[in-house]
Amino acid sequence: MLKIFISTIILIVSLNANSFNEKIINIIGYDEYRVNKGLIDHLFSNKGSYYKNGSLSYIPVIEKLKHNGLLKVGFNSPQNVVITFNVNDDPIKSLKIISDSLKALGYYHYFTKQLIYGENTNLKWTITLKTEAAIDPLMLSKELFKHNSLIVDIKKEGYTKWMYTINTSNSTLSKAKLIIAGEEVRFRKPLKPYFVKINKANSINILSRPGNQWFPSVVFYDRHLNILDIVKEDKKHKSLRLEVPEETKYIKINDIYTLANIKRGLSVIIKE
Repeated sequence: MLKIFISTIILIVSLNANSFNEKIINIIGYDEYRVNKGLIDHLFSNKGSYYKNGSLSYIPVIEKLKHNGLLKVGFNSPQNVVITFNVNDDPIKSLKIISDSLKALGYYHYFTKQLIYGENTNLKWTITLKTEAAIDPLMLSKELFKHNSLIVDIKKEGYTKWMYTINTSNSTLSKAKLIIAGEEVRFRKPLKPYFVKINKANSINILSRPGNQWFPSVVFYDRHLNILDIVKEDKKHKSLRLEVPEETKYIKINDIYTLANIKRGLSVIIKE
C-alpha cells in the first residue's frame, strides 16, 4: 500500500512538472526551451510555488523568464504579427478592456482579422499588426490585471503568432472613476469622455463650469457594458439632471460635438 501511495505521489509530481514545462514552451517556444532547459529547470525548481488555486500564476513566471533573458519578443525586421484573444465572459466589456490595455501599451494601429461572439458569452478576437516586436506578454498581463482580468493560458504559435486565453469573470474597468452617492466629483479638462462607475443611484446631476459651451451626451451602461439609455441634447446646458436607469453600473459623459466645449471640466453628483 505504501509503495502504491509513493508511486501515486511521484506520478502526480511528474505530471505537474510536465504541464509546467509545456506552459513554458508555449510562452517562449520549443527551440528556446530546448536550448535553455537546464537554466529553466534551475529557475523554476519549486514549480508548485507558481500555482494558485490550481492555476498557473503567469505574471511571476513571465517576469522570471524576462529577467533572465528567456523571453524574446523582438524581430530582426518589421513583421506582421497575429494575436488571438479568447475570453470566457462579458464579451463587450472584455473587448473594451483588451482594447484599453493595448492602447496603454502604445498599440493603436491594428486590424481586426476575426471577431466571433460564441456561445455562453465567449469572445474570440484576432488582430494583426505590423511591428518590430511582438506584444510583451508580461506588460500585457499586468495591464489586464489592473482590470481584474487574468491570463490563464498563453501559446506562442510559431514565429509571429500568439494566442491568449483570458478570464474576465470578475473584471472591472479600472479607468472608470467610482462616485459614491452624495459625493461631488470635479473633473478637469478631458482628454477623452468622462467614464464613471456607480454602485447605486436614482439620479445624476452634472454641472458645467463657467466658460464651457456644453451640449450634453450621456450614456448609461449595465455591468456588462450593455447600453441602457442614451441622452443627447442639441442645446447648450449649464447643468443637467437625469434619472439613472436601474442596473446602471457605468456612465459616459461627453459633448455631442467636441470635448473642447467642456475644456474647463464638469462636476458630477450622484444621488440615491
